Amino acid sequence: MNPRNFMLVGLCALGTSAQANVLISEYIEGSSFNKAIEIANYGDQTVDLSAGDYQLRLFSNGANTATNTQALSGSLAPGETLVFVNSNAVIGNNDNALIPPGVGIESSVVNFNGDDAVGLFANDVLLDRVGQIGVRQTWTDGGASTQNQTLRRLDESSPDNDNSQEFVISSRWFNYATNTVDGLGCIGQDACDNDGGPIDPPISEIGQCGDTSTAINSIRSANLLDQEVVVEAVVVGDFQGDANNNQLSGFFIQHADANWDADPETSEGIFVYHYADEVSLGQRVRVKATVATYSGGNQLKDVSGLIVCGEEALPSATSLNLPLVDADLYHLEGMRVVLPQTLHATPAYTFNRYGETVLSLGKRFKSTQVYPANTPEAEALSLANQLNRLVLDDGLSSQNPDDIAYFPNFSALNSLRAGSQVSNVEGVINYSFGQFRVQPTVVPNFIDANPRTTEPELDELGNLTVASFNVLNFFTDLDIDNATDFRGADTAEEFDRQRAKLVSALVAMNANVVGLMELQNNGFDEASAIQNLVDAVNVQLPEQQHYAVVKPLSERIGNDMITVGLIYQPSVVQVYGDAQLINAYPFDDVTAKHRVPLVQQFSMVDGGERFYVAVNHFKSKGSNCNALGDPDMGDGQGNCNGQRTLAAQTLSQFFAEKQQVLLLGDFNAYAKEDPMLAFETAGFTNLVPLFEANSYSYYYDEEAGSLDHALADSALASRVLDATDWHINADEPTGLDYNTEYKSDAQITNFYAPHAYRASDHDPVIIALDMRSAGTISTATELTITEGSNGSLTIERLAGDFGDVELKYQVVVGSANEQDLALLSGELTWLDGDMSSRELNIAAHTDELVEGTERAYLQLSIEQGAASLASPQVELIIEDNTPLSVAMQFEQVNVAESAGNITIPLVLNGEASTTVSAWVLVLPSSANWFDYRAPFFQRVQWSEGESGVKTVSAKIVDDKRKEGDERFKVYLFSARPAQLGNITSTWVNISDND
Repeated sequence: MNPRNFMLVGLCALGTSAQANVLISEYIEGSSFNKAIEIANYGDQTVDLSAGDYQLRLFSNGANTATNTQALSGSLAPGETLVFVNSNAVIGNNDNALIPPGVGIESSVVNFNGDDAVGLFANDVLLDRVGQIGVRQTWTDGGASTQNQTLRRLDESSPDNDNSQEFVISSRWFNYATNTVDGLGCIGQDACDNDGGPIDPPISEIGQCGDTSTAINSIRSANLLDQEVVVEAVVVGDFQGDANNNQLSGFFIQHADANWDADPETSEGIFVYHYADEVSLGQRVRVKATVATYSGGNQLKDVSGLIVCGEEALPSATSLNLPLVDADLYHLEGMRVVLPQTLHATPAYTFNRYGETVLSLGKRFKSTQVYPANTPEAEALSLANQLNRLVLDDGLSSQNPDDIAYFPNFSALNSLRAGSQVSNVEGVINYSFGQFRVQPTVVPNFIDANPRTTEPELDELGNLTVASFNVLNFFTDLDIDNATDFRGADTAEEFDRQRAKLVSALVAMNANVVGLMELQNNGFDEASAIQNLVDAVNVQLPEQQHYAVVKPLSERIGNDMITVGLIYQPSVVQVYGDAQLINAYPFDDVTAKHRVPLVQQFSMVDGGERFYVAVNHFKSKGSNCNALGDPDMGDGQGNCNGQRTLAAQTLSQFFAEKQQVLLLGDFNAYAKEDPMLAFETAGFTNLVPLFEANSYSYYYDEEAGSLDHALADSALASRVLDATDWHINADEPTGLDYNTEYKSDAQITNFYAPHAYRASDHDPVIIALDMRSAGTISTATELTITEGSNGSLTIERLAGDFGDVELKYQVVVGSANEQDLALLSGELTWLDGDMSSRELNIAAHTDELVEGTERAYLQLSIEQGAASLASPQVELIIEDNTPLSVAMQFEQVNVAESAGNITIPLVLNGEASTTVSAWVLVLPSSANWFDYRAPFFQRVQWSEGESGVKTVSAKIVDDKRKEGDERFKVYLFSARPAQLGNITSTWVNISDND
């Protein structure tokens, strides 16, 4: 469908029949913004419009009060007309029929659709009308309609000033096809000529079938614009339509194969703008008409003669393969083509309004979804996308068709989703409104290669699911008559339709925690948008699955009209601490660009882990950030990219010291754009691309990409089991949404269902996590080992079994060293789900020394996994193994020089099971052989069953000399079979008595 545009038309004075009143004389409700309304003075006296307080008033969507008002000023002479047009209109049947600027009147009144009413008032009294004020209805009468048609007042018809009566077209109006504008500016049912009278059809000689004619392939090369030509060719596309079927109001003709020239740069076909004489596919016709252009495309118009010359085979269709450049299509304009490839269909944003679908070889992704901006790869993909597209049009010039011509059974229950496939499309090429199009001549056979799913497809669910969902301006306050700044539903009907679709989506998702974007920022009480939505969802769920709302301490979240929100299922998770708002730059009220992020920590009800969720909505690409020095840099990232990058950095810094963090939301940045790379630098992982290489949540210009993301820090990323975009919105045509404007009555009914599909324009993101506790690695804090034995240490994993765990251990010395025990080191591992215990054996060596208790330490650390450690260290206590030991009883013995014979005691600790022998040496020191008498080497024995003290003997000699105190040593150097105790020598101190 080609959206027609008009230009402005002003005043023109024309004679007409006399009626003593000012009435609406013409009403044009065409395609796109092609709208105009004309009033005329049917009387015989000049009317002062200012003095009479004349006004045109628009009543949109069944309103009883005026939506827009146009005051009329000046005077209107008898027969004079006054025309008002939509500010975006361009009046005329082709590009050469434009009225010069400054002669027309733009008005906001001329913003009606077929179901609105327009009234002409003087001094607040209704003089005339189109439609019925207070009633929203597209009026039909036979083949006539107030939508997509032109209505001209019947001559001598009376004013329609009784609004209590239904509007009847046939009693006062004659209808014409969509975009018929040739009667605008003159009173009467006929078109206007340059003198203000009806156009008489020209009389011309067309010749006979087969006579010499102009070759279509020469029209452009010979520069025949605005010249009259006779062309004879075969009808290859019939799009004439009629007053009730507003097709292109014409047909395509193409030369038979034998008449083609040898120049591949010329076209053998052309469009003929003519529907008065009916033609059909395969007819050879001879046409006399004027060469013209319309919206950049070539055509023949003002047909003054047409002869049907019989039927013949259709000319050949040229095979086209994507990718294509415009030059490939220029020489095929007006000709038959076939597209043999299996192509990917993406309904355009204008699909339901103008019937446009983009065909491509595979899905087209935004360049910055796949590659960082400004890289050669991104620039190459952007160029490839431009070449990899061709518009499939519906052959209509009207808007909002009840049926899609190439998908005739389209409805809310039978959608044409992006990703559907089609092969061997047959049609004709034409050019209009800036791009080439293929107008199908055979209904294509679409294959549903991307079917709907009834719930998100996750391979694993874990014990926690979290979702992010942009709910597309869910407002409880209605924007009635477009008179407020409220962004959501305009009427109660639209609100009910919107909420029903959102509820269906949320119920099907059944996520335990859901972050929401684009909620009305009107608090958290019972009348708030978020509570209204939650109440509606809970009605559809069993009590165990009911949601509650996270409510921060403030009454609102920031000062934007829209906000983010968090809802959760208390049966699965519970809030841990108060919700937090991030108000630091650039989320502050002064900058006022992004929505304020909402942060809440949750804990699992079943005793699992705690985690943070932060809900975000960054500034859009279409917003104006010029005042902040952040314009669109032309690199594919749009406006405000710097602001979004700052927001990502600020958000990352907020969580720098926190763990197990999940960031959700509409970040308005594709996967490889600067903000997302900033998150990556800060250690966050974008989750959906881990599981889906070609992820997307949104379309813009029929190119896919992800604006909606879920990102996890390293601690939480290991717990993610699956992540997906649930494609309930982006792949669906916009016409399936809740809105009722720009839709016919049939569309309002057939294109709507209270299901999840096209509940919003963004796809929700769903994450499945395993939030089981990883548990605690626990063991005794001390272990006692006797020399010569092994100590066994039990190490357990308690209170959780999530994930793999690796425990590193190492023995470090204290008072005990490597001679006392083995200096072990190594690792112990547990796999996910494993809660069995581990045994660690530590050997203590026998050194045959009585050393008393000694200590070493076993140090523990978690090298892998999220488990906690009950204690990082175990004290190892090494005890002597002393069943038999021999030791000197005393370290020192004091005797007088006159003592004579003495004994020095040894002690056997333990009972001898066989003969125990000990050997000692008596060693001089300051005392020598003159001071004592004792064998140098002595043996002491204990028989079987004996224990306790034995002695060695010595005799102290009084040498009668004054020498001072002296001493000698008794040294125990060996024992068998026993070990030496802790005292191995005794000093014998002799006090001098001289």
